[in-house]
Amino acid sequence: MARRRRKPETDTELLSYVTAEGTPGGSADGDPGADASGAEPKGRKARRAEKKAAKAALGAEADAVPKAKGRFGVRSMGIAYEAFQSLRGRSMRTWMTAIGIALGIAATVATVGLSSTSAAAIAERFDATEATQVTVSFSDSMRDAGYAPTLESSQRVREINGVQDAGIVCGSSEDLAASRTEAQDYVREVPVFGMEPGAMDAYGFEFTQGAPFDAGHVARGDQVAVIDESAARDLGYNSLEGGPMIYIAGVEYALVGVYQAPEGEAKLTGAVIIPPTPCLEADAGYAAAQVFIRTDLGAADKVADTAPTAVFPEGPDNLSVSKPSDLRSFRKGVENEMQALLLGLAAVSLVIGAVSVSNTALVSVMERRSEIGLRRAVGAARRAVAMQFVWESTLIGLIGGLVGTVLGVNVTAIVSLYRDWQIVFDPALFAAGPVIGAVVGVVAGVYPAWRASRIPPAVTLRT
Repeated sequence: MARRRRKPETDTELLSYVTAEGTPGGSADGDPGADASGAEPKGRKARRAEKKAAKAALGAEADAVPKAKGRFGVRSMGIAYEAFQSLRGRSMRTWMTAIGIALGIAATVATVGLSSTSAAAIAERFDATEATQVTVSFSDSMRDAGYAPTLESSQRVREINGVQDAGIVCGSSEDLAASRTEAQDYVREVPVFGMEPGAMDAYGFEFTQGAPFDAGHVARGDQVAVIDESAARDLGYNSLEGGPMIYIAGVEYALVGVYQAPEGEAKLTGAVIIPPTPCLEADAGYAAAQVFIRTDLGAADKVADTAPTAVFPEGPDNLSVSKPSDLRSFRKGVENEMQALLLGLAAVSLVIGAVSVSNTALVSVMERRSEIGLRRAVGAARRAVAMQFVWESTLIGLIGGLVGTVLGVNVTAIVSLYRDWQIVFDPALFAAGPVIGAVVGVVAGVYPAWRASRIPPAVTLRT
């Protein structure tokens, strides 16, 4: 390749250049004012014409020199290929470094994938359960003033179009002592709920022994109770044969059934259920009464609008209503907070991976000082040296991104299969993983590349 001549910067240098090249109008000894035959110096117009011709000749020479490709042309591709070959020569170190980024990308992909999958599963379960639940609640101040629902209140609610089951419920303010004997020689502290049979139907109670008490028991004021299976085991109720009794805070109840706590109702696990007498009497030892309602799918909002009037016609505005839209907002907030936490952990993993790549690149720069110095000595530009190290870090990040994406997808699939979830995956994640890895690699390689480009070739060659 022809070496480009330095462009003359003054008129004198330009005329000297023309004379040296044998341009007409100058002498061989460099006198700009005389021609080869020793004629008299030419006039100003002649010298201007010679300068113009010299500039044209200089431009033609510059055009004849082949132009280098742009920074993203053949030269950059050559640097990228050299970076790839350099990584191949240190394959073990390359893979160990890429693992750091791969773990961060895998955590990110798995977090997003599992969040989407679990959100879909939760939404499906929500539509099947919470989307049909409405609760109308009295306040504590109303209870203290003696206001409470009546059996007619829940009956009016059950007559609303779209209501499947409904019933009054209230829970004890604190756990109460439960025992098999009046002497209370074997006591367990258990939560106690006053509940109508309609509320048990609305919750979806399933009985493993015996049966629930019915409306007749409630109307007569019978002292009957049902107990959760875990509490029954703790208190030693292996069977209901012989009509066992249970004592709650010293009050005797006939135990008529053992139930399995409904899914998603942890408060009913280990509890004892009695008729809703405490709720109807606004007992201060129990929380303010509620009317729990199970609706048809899609009817919850309409029922929530009309139920308060049915429960307490004297002052429906004093009651509070919980409906699916409120629960949905709460669920979405919890999901967002959990996803933010997991993505934060994934970001920490990516930062650790980036530090690992940067550290490895710095070590590589120190080990290859002689190579860098030799390349600088034979004419390699600082930018070319820096670009090679940036390319190496980028390729490591890209490899880590590809491996991490595969790992993250597999983790999502395994967890989803184990939990019996239907996998929900955004196809954009397959491209996002490698791209994020490459970006992390670029950022991690900037400082090592700058260090490499600043190494003096003369000092390096002497070592």
